[in-house]
Amino acid sequence: MDARVNGTAQRRPQQREKRMPVFIARAKVGAGWQTIGACWPLRSGEAGFSVKLNTLPVGAWEGQFVLLPPLPNGEDPEPKE
Repeated sequence: MDARVNGTAQRRPQQREKRMPVFIARAKVGAGWQTIGACWPLRSGEAGFSVKLNTLPVGAWEGQFVLLPPLPNGEDPEPKE
């Protein structure tokens, strides 16, 4: 759909299909687990994943995290120790 700005047709960007992540990124923080991001297969179809970290834990975090499949009910999975 075109929109007119100053008499000139402007294309609106297409909305991308919202893809569900194949894994949820979780990090051990203190005695519990914190969700820090998610990952998806590469759009190109090549082998690999695109990882998006939304936050980084502070404090006693050693830089390691796990990738776990999301639960069907949308809750975050709890990793086994």
